[in-house]
Amino acid sequence: MKRSVLFALAGLVLVFSLACSALGGDGGGSSTSGVDIEIDNRSPDEICYVLISPSDSDAWGDDQLGSDERIAPGDSRTFNMDDDTYDVQVENCDQAVMATEWEIADDTTVQVGDSRSTVRLLISNESSTEVCYVFISPSSGDDWGDDWMGANETIQSGQLRLFYVEPDTYDLQAADCDGETLTEEYEVDLTEDLTWTLND
Repeated sequence: MKRSVLFALAGLVLVFSLACSALGGDGGGSSTSGVDIEIDNRSPDEICYVLISPSDSDAWGDDQLGSDERIAPGDSRTFNMDDDTYDVQVENCDQAVMATEWEIADDTTVQVGDSRSTVRLLISNESSTEVCYVFISPSSGDDWGDDWMGANETIQSGQLRLFYVEPDTYDLQAADCDGETLTEEYEVDLTEDLTWTLND
């Protein structure tokens, strides 16, 4: 009698533990390993290229989007990468850089554009000099404000860089990597899209 009860209890414990194991999996649940990098497109343009490269690499590597894949305005896409530290460059269909992010080691959202910034300023670097600093300041301001490029980004010779601004009148400045001014423009009407070409 006691033995049959013990066997029955042991069977119940075994069934219960198997059920818990099946429901809980290996304890990982719904969590994913690696680094999730979300590209959130708040710009008015399609994103055609997403380059994600380990930060210690000298090259960007392959595009993470398929050849026919796009991230439309208002859409987002998340890329799950192996555990590492990454740099990200986002480009439109003309391969103009729209946004960059550097040294990403944790789950991160890279926001491209802003719903209020509806005017495109396209910088085309046709000079022989690498541009390291870009200042886009409202003409009503008293100083240049912050560099729009950040600490790591540059516009190399032959490269395109796209910035999104709120409609206004701006002063523009581009400088080389020594901080020497290459060119300045004042009272630039940016209520419509503009291409700013840099020459020698």
